[in-house]
Amino acid sequence: MKRSRLALILCIITAFFLWVVYTLSNEYTAYFRFPLEVETNLEGRTNISRPDNTLFIRGTARGFYIIRHTWRKRIPPVKLFADRELVHKIPNSEDDFYLLSDNIGNLVNDALGTDLELETILSDTIRLRYPREHYKKVPVRFVSDISYKSQYMSFEPVRLTPDSVLVYAQEPYLEIIEEVKTRKTTLGNLSQSVEGIVRLEIPDNTRISHTEVEYRIPVRRYVEMSFEVPVTTRNVPYRRELFILPDVVTIQFRCPFEQATDISPDDFRLVVDYPDFVQKESGRIIPLLEASPNLISHVILAPQFVDGIIQNRY
Repeated sequence: MKRSRLALILCIITAFFLWVVYTLSNEYTAYFRFPLEVETNLEGRTNISRPDNTLFIRGTARGFYIIRHTWRKRIPPVKLFADRELVHKIPNSEDDFYLLSDNIGNLVNDALGTDLELETILSDTIRLRYPREHYKKVPVRFVSDISYKSQYMSFEPVRLTPDSVLVYAQEPYLEIIEEVKTRKTTLGNLSQSVEGIVRLEIPDNTRISHTEVEYRIPVRRYVEMSFEVPVTTRNVPYRRELFILPDVVTIQFRCPFEQATDISPDDFRLVVDYPDFVQKESGRIIPLLEASPNLISHVILAPQFVDGIIQNRY
């Protein structure tokens, strides 16, 4: 008899446990409240606001989630990133902004994860505060170790997007920051253009507007060419003559393979400026390459220096 009663009690407890598990496994609609943390990208202001008002929502979740959420003493905040286009300034207020719940439904749903499905946001307007911060705009410097396949090189600087960032910090730190570097990018044996994304090195005690940038390294096949180009003079005073020896110099250079046929000696202009020449005690000067095609590199003059003789003209 005792064993039968014990078995009956165990069956009741097991049945009750299974019923609880089954019941809590079902989905129910309930009301939830969450602390809220909203990050944005407003220029010249702090990037995170923790609103005083709570986010109220109605959503669908399993019973286990609802019970766990109800019993929690500290509920983790819902963290959103709202682009500055969604953040509106409150009139007649210096640092206060607001978000409309109609614009952030997808953001909230993604932030809630898979355990809770959003039905509606009950908070109509979310007030935010983003005080002003000290900042300055500095260029990004691409740090790299790049090598090219034989007969290939880059004729243009690396293209960065963006090529500058905003650095936020207290004024003493801002004064010593002149640039932000990328992490070192190592690429070898390049024979075609390369694109990628590289993270930035964030200076100590600062925050920056972007944590990574896109880069593009234009790579082209090149040929080496040379032309003989006459050296001309300018700014020679009246009744003076400046004779250049030699008056023809060979220019050696590299250019993109596909543009080689379009380049001629007429695209180059070598000049010796009289005031610059008279300042040279040696009587020798490097001609100034005043005009040349856009995409050339590794320019060498042979000879590098030319001599000059000044004579009076009667």
